[in-house]
Formats: sequence, C-alpha cells, structure tokens
Amino acid sequence: MRAQTQTVLPLSAEELESAISGPAEQVGVVAERVLVAEMIGDVLGQPGGLPLLQYALTETFEACRGGTLTLEGYRATGGVTGALAKRAEQLYAELDAPAKDAARQLFLRLVSVGGGSEDTRRLVPLAELASLPIDRSAIDSVIERFGSHRMLSFDRDPDSRGPTVEVAHEALLREWGRLRGWVDGSREDVIMRRRLEAEAGEWEHAGRDPSFLLRGSRLGQFETWAAASGLALSADERDYLRESIDAREAELAEEQQRQAKERALERRSIRRLRALVAAMAIAAVVAVALSAVALSQRSRAEERGRLATARELATASQANLEVDPQRSRALARPPQRRSQRGPRRAPCRLRRQREARPRDRCPERRR
Repeated sequence: MRAQTQTVLPLSAEELESAISGPAEQVGVVAERVLVAEMIGDVLGQPGGLPLLQYALTETFEACRGGTLTLEGYRATGGVTGALAKRAEQLYAELDAPAKDAARQLFLRLVSVGGGSEDTRRLVPLAELASLPIDRSAIDSVIERFGSHRMLSFDRDPDSRGPTVEVAHEALLREWGRLRGWVDGSREDVIMRRRLEAEAGEWEHAGRDPSFLLRGSRLGQFETWAAASGLALSADERDYLRESIDAREAELAEEQQRQAKERALERRSIRRLRALVAAMAIAAVVAVALSAVALSQRSRAEERGRLATARELATASQANLEVDPQRSRALARPPQRRSQRGPRRAPCRLRRQREARPRDRCPERRR
C-alpha cells in the first residue's frame, strides 16, 4: 500500500497554473494569461477548490471560440464558484413540471442534513430512488440530465454492490441557491425522513420483527408527519409505516374486543344479580305470606282447640250434673271463660236469683 499510495497536497500557484494550461495545450487550446491569473486567485487556498476548478474549466472550454479560453467566457459561466450553480439552474429551468418535482425529491434525498453542522452529500442506492411514488421516467430523466453535466456521480455500494448515485460536488449544496432553499425549507422534514429510514433499516435488518415497529406517540408523530410532509417515501419506509399502523389497529381491535367482552360479562353479572335480588324479594314476600298464613292457621287451630276444650268440659259438666252438681258447676265455669271473646258477659239470671235466695230455693238446687 505504501508503494501505491500518493498523497495529494494543496497545489501551489505554479502547480495551479500547470493544472489550468497543461490540459488545454494538449488539445490545442490556449488560455489567456488574465484568465489563468483570475482562476488561480479564485481557487488558491480554497477547500475543495480542485473539483470546482475542473468544472469551471470544462464549462469555459465548452464556451470558448477560436481555440482560446477567454476571461469573458469564464465569467460568463459564473466562474469557479458560480459555474455549478448557474449550470444547475439552467438544467432545472429546462425541465417540465413532473421532472422539476422529481428533481426536488431527488436532491433532497441526496443531502444529509447536519444537526448544527454543514450539510453534506449522501450516497443513495438507485433502487431506493426507483421505489419512490413519483413518475419513474421523470426521475430517470433528471438523473441522466444532471449526470451528463457531471453534477451527479455514480458508483456501487460496497456491501450490496448495487448501483448508487450522489452529488458530485458538495459545493453545489452551498452555491446552488434553489437547492439551498429546498433544504432550508424542508430541513425538519429531511431529518424526520432520515429517522424513519433508520428505523425501517433496523426493522429490515431484524427480519421485519414486529417488536421493531413504531408504537405509541412515536408512531403518531411519524404518521402525522407523513400525512403533512411533501417528501416522497421509499417502498421500505412506506412498508414500515404501514405495518406499524396495521399493528396498532390490530391492537386497538383486540382491546375493543376485550372491553366488549368485559362489558358483556358485566351486563350478564348485573342481570344475574338483578334476577337474584328479584328471586330473594319474591322469596321474602312468599315467606312473609306463609308466615301470615301460618299465624292465621295457628290462631284458628288455637281457637278450635279452645272450642273443643270448652265442648268437652261442657259435656263433662252435663254428664256429672246429676251425680255431682257442684263438680258439674266447677267444670262448667272454665270452658265458659275460655270460650268468651271480648268483654265478659253479665251473670245469668239464675245465678243472681241463686245469690238472692236461700240455697234450698235455687232452681238449680231443686233441679
């Protein structure tokens, strides 16, 4: 590696002069001395100046007449710092409406927005661009047009070996005002899309494991952003967001079914409780009714018992009347008291007469 490695240091003024005039002389073109001096002044000490110098020389060569690179032609292209921006704006103006929208989507994907640092170019697989939900012919036309003017460079991914595309000169991100306006106006959208891309990449790397899906407030944030953003999402990003939403809907449906079952069980329990309360109320009413009936029957039975006892005593009194009148009278008194209901009756006339007359004149005695 030491034998094949060459360190390229910043060029001095003499080396820049050779870099400008040497290639031109090889194809029979002469560069004006004032042109060389102005180019050296524009490039000397500038980071990334050599790619800009290369592009400016190419644009100046295409504008040269009579085999001479002129200062007028150099300034007409915009110089080292303006050649890229001028050519990019010219190419964009020549596009139709669908291609202009495709150009905006393309360059916003080719930019990596820095969080407090300078924006940089980004390597993007062509397959990712092909999966965007925009006119395929329009984006292919934009890639071909800007690529043919050396504003896009093409390579292959070191891992997948798939074809890739990126911005050829990072100076284009700074010098092209339209692109800078796109990035500044969509900075938050670009950051959100990069986050979604990273989440989707982890999901794909994990074999689309459901545990890697978006959930909760993060899903709501990305869903709201995707609905309002003007950025086109790749197929992987759309699949990831759709799978996350579907998983959330499935969980919500499952939760609704669970709640419905709980409500059904609760209603069933309430119905059972109401039926049990009603049955207990009916049982209580029946018990009270039966108790009332039992008390009534008991009262009647006691009444019947008293009447029966009274009849028995009366029968015994009559039976013993001739044998033992005094005993007969004793047997006759208790049944009379037991069978009485309400106020006590007045003594019979015979008893008053007996009390008023001598014992031998009482009718009962004579009888």
